[in-house]
Amino acid sequence: MADQSQLLFGDAESVTRRDVLNVVHARADSVADFGPGHFAGFDTFRGLTYTSSIPMIAALLRDHDFADFECIFGHGGILSREAEDILAFQAVVRGDLERQLLRLDGVTDERRQTLYDRIAAGSVRFLVVKDAIAHAKIYLLSGGVIGACAAPDRRRVIAGSANLSERAFSGRQAETLIVFDEDDIAWDHYSAQYEAVRDASTTRVPISSDLTPVDHVRIERTPALVEAEENPDGTTLYVPGQDAEEAEASFPSVVARMEAIKPAIRRGLAGASRPDRRGNLRLTPRIVREIVRVVRSRDAEAGPPIYLARNGDAFTLSDAPFLLDAEPEAVRGDVAAWLSFFDNYEHGFVGDVPRLQRDYFTFMCWFYFAPLMCDLRNAALRSNAFSFDQPLFAVLYGSSNCGKTSLVETLMASMFGHPRIVDTQDFTPGKLRGLQQSYRRFPVVFDDVTRDRFNRYADEIVKDETIPFAEYPCFALSMNADARSFKSEIVKRCLMIYTRTALPGDNTAARRQLQRSVAAIRERMTTSLYRAYVKATLAELDRQDATSSGDGADSTDALFLSSSVLSGLFRESLAPDRQLPDWCAPMTLAEYQQRAFERPRRMLTGLLSPDRYSSERRPPEQCWTISGENLLVSVSPIEFTRTRADIPDWLLDDAASASGQIALNRQFTQDFLDRRIKRPYRWMWWQR
Repeated sequence: MADQSQLLFGDAESVTRRDVLNVVHARADSVADFGPGHFAGFDTFRGLTYTSSIPMIAALLRDHDFADFECIFGHGGILSREAEDILAFQAVVRGDLERQLLRLDGVTDERRQTLYDRIAAGSVRFLVVKDAIAHAKIYLLSGGVIGACAAPDRRRVIAGSANLSERAFSGRQAETLIVFDEDDIAWDHYSAQYEAVRDASTTRVPISSDLTPVDHVRIERTPALVEAEENPDGTTLYVPGQDAEEAEASFPSVVARMEAIKPAIRRGLAGASRPDRRGNLRLTPRIVREIVRVVRSRDAEAGPPIYLARNGDAFTLSDAPFLLDAEPEAVRGDVAAWLSFFDNYEHGFVGDVPRLQRDYFTFMCWFYFAPLMCDLRNAALRSNAFSFDQPLFAVLYGSSNCGKTSLVETLMASMFGHPRIVDTQDFTPGKLRGLQQSYRRFPVVFDDVTRDRFNRYADEIVKDETIPFAEYPCFALSMNADARSFKSEIVKRCLMIYTRTALPGDNTAARRQLQRSVAAIRERMTTSLYRAYVKATLAELDRQDATSSGDGADSTDALFLSSSVLSGLFRESLAPDRQLPDWCAPMTLAEYQQRAFERPRRMLTGLLSPDRYSSERRPPEQCWTISGENLLVSVSPIEFTRTRADIPDWLLDDAASASGQIALNRQFTQDFLDRRIKRPYRWMWWQR
């Protein structure tokens, strides 16, 4: 079989991948509903599944008497670029298997012991990938009986899109299953594919029967680490390269537990050598001991998992009550600290400082309201009135040294007592789904997201409105990026805060002074202002619900509500001799949206200026004209692509556009610029 595997699946990097994709030619005989009978009556089961449900695996072992059972576990969460993802997934899978087998419903202690004996003897085997996983879903069944007669040569292949999970096999989601019975070509092909993955890219998952169920992951029992520790020469872990694919995680609870242990695994791997050019990472017993030490140390120091939940007007922060009562004196102290924080921008920052202060206060109002945003969005969805008026994402971007990181960290400290920043490597669709479940209302913050990572995943992440949870967080990102970095589809769905006002790179003294000031401010800041803010905001939401005409929270301007509450708290807490700063005034979402599209408005105003209207004295590529319902703007070939990308897409009429000429819907453009666009009146020379 080794030769056959090499023939079918061999390449320079991994025997689980090929240079070409196979096509199986088949003919359909009939169509039937899937049922447990498709797995019944066989002696042997072998399964390769991309994602898997531990309860379904346990149910298969409970309900079917397979003499030999083998399952290879894979998961979308491991298809990343980091070794810690693979190890974290293996650790979680083993823990889930052991817990599920201990708690298996409808099984006597005698039958459970028989199952453990079979696992120990090797007739029931679990494996987990350590190489690049195949996307195939293959289930191979053989042997058994037909009627009353033994049928050792009986064979069935089940393949298709359905992973080995209760949901996939339930019919509740669109899946494809194809069954091949007594088909030599199908059996040989799918068996070879299965065995290539099993023999080259998996690690055995040993199961213990003497465990007391625990809720935390036992890192020392991670299959790859066990294999490395038992082998004096260690073991090899395949780590996908830069072109690796990122898949949607099907089981957010698995991803959430992976996220909890990944940072410690990453620290434990710090002493390991880098993967070679083919992605192979050598794990030695020394590295295993270091990973276990770091993870255990983290477990000893770590508190409860981070999350924020709400039940009525009561909140829970990481398993502890989050009380909303605050002493007025403490609130005044926090307001004074925030005034000092915003005053810092007036010392050494170059640019439009009042604009920077106003924009950062806008971000503060959104961020403070973030734990309540899911309530407004849920109400809007229930009434079929969803819009972009409750942005789930905020992007804080601009020049370096403009104070983005210190603002976000200070905001989090003022809300929950400490900053909590998520690794930017986790800015992927699959990881965010897991964070949505585990963080609940606690804001998810990514600092210094690269432009490449944002461009790769942002469209799918930001435009996905299908959130399966009642409580879910908002996401805040900080980036070093210019004003041309974002599509209009992203801009209209997010709160976008852009600034070029910053500390000059050579002003070391000002930077050090700012760092000292921010550190001192955080030292004296409490969470009192935020707790008072949440209490006042809930009261205002209740008041609006009581006086609304039925549309309720779905019509609430979250930014205006938040800024009004926060400005009121600032005003109440000011010393008698101090006025409320201009930056700390209420604002509406419409006011923000005017600023969010400020740059394209300026650009279009220039392109459609009266002196650029089509005339014989102006070069053709610098003119505009009116054609029916459209405005036709001519630009030079060099500027065409860039100019078109800067125009909001709902203004464009691509069907009427041509090379070097951009067509704009006249009415939409007039609404966007808030002015009428018409042919300019031209004076003849004798009228001048």
